Amino acid sequence: MGVSFSRFRSVLKESYKELFSSKLNLFFMMFGLVVGIAAMNAIYGLGKGAEVTIVHILENLNFGANSFLVLAGGGKFFGPAATRRDRFKLSDVEAMKRLEFVEAVSPVMIGMFKVASSKDAVTTRVIGAFPIYSVVDNWNVALGRFITDRDTKEKSKVCVLGQETAEKLLGSDPLGKKIRINGVSFEVVGVLEKKGVIGRYRLDDRVIVPFTTAKRRIFNKDWIDAAKVVLRKGTDLYQAKEVVEQLLRKRHRLLPNEVNDFRIITPDQIVEFLTKATRTITALLLVISVITLVVSGVIIMNIMYAVVEEKKKIIALRKAYGATDLDILLHYTGISGGVSFLGGIVGYLVGCIIIYLVSKFSPIEGVYSLLFLLVGVAFSVLTGVLFGVFPARAAAKLPPADLLR
Repeated sequence: MGVSFSRFRSVLKESYKELFSSKLNLFFMMFGLVVGIAAMNAIYGLGKGAEVTIVHILENLNFGANSFLVLAGGGKFFGPAATRRDRFKLSDVEAMKRLEFVEAVSPVMIGMFKVASSKDAVTTRVIGAFPIYSVVDNWNVALGRFITDRDTKEKSKVCVLGQETAEKLLGSDPLGKKIRINGVSFEVVGVLEKKGVIGRYRLDDRVIVPFTTAKRRIFNKDWIDAAKVVLRKGTDLYQAKEVVEQLLRKRHRLLPNEVNDFRIITPDQIVEFLTKATRTITALLLVISVITLVVSGVIIMNIMYAVVEEKKKIIALRKAYGATDLDILLHYTGISGGVSFLGGIVGYLVGCIIIYLVSKFSPIEGVYSLLFLLVGVAFSVLTGVLFGVFPARAAAKLPPADLLR
């Protein structure tokens, strides 16, 4: 049995009247949908934003397609070294510099040490580096200066602080002040520009000292932890990586069946690793959001059953005055669909607010998608209609004669 457009519009109008007649029912039916859609929108927007942020940070660190990292110790891409780490030395760096396709190599020593001032003390990342580190890794100073060749030659006890470390230890005026690293006094000569975070890795929480000073007074070792290799323009990254790998294997006298005692990491490996981790978390949270929507659908269904039970006599009277089963079905499906539509719109807006707040107070860039508005509302309406059609059918099948006795 068909229904005309004018009749459909009339039934829909009645549905919306009833929808807003009980504010409490409306709230309970919408709440779960708003939470589910808001969570899905926020997760999608922040997940995409995290991927964009990762790429931007790597670009900001000058870690592009013309460079790669060499880390001491073999093993998995991200994780503890599975072999000896003390075989990667400055002589290896000099050998890499002599390769015709290499533009520059920046070796570093890295470790976590207690750093103290008269104001506070923290455990932070200390890096022993050469002056080229600021160029190769794009570390510009916001205040003061960077490490110089003279500092390196004279093993000067000077340091450059990341902004977070400077703020924690010395406040807003750190230049010329003293800090102690592993018990050794250093003068602050510079503060780095702000960089942000990669996952749990806070780029602005660091102290940089001259390589020669770090080697003698802090680390007390003759091997390096890592080196960044920058290639000349037009060099194939993966061919260069292969040549460097063979060079280091030969220098470390590794047998054909021995694993590398170093790791070479390219920018795309870092992006892939972090993106995969982000997507895994996003997928898990999206599943939780879908479960929330299903629970919301069950709540809608139960409330609609209660509404139908409460209005049995009204349904019977409508049928007695000519309302068809289809009219009743459309009426109550329209109520659940209307709730779901409103829940989807409000949920999307709440999700956008969450994205805005997170992106404002964190380094993650927010991504807003109008496509997700359509998808989110459609998903919400589908949830409401699917779970609302059962009580609507029950209402449509009520026998008017029995109810009016």
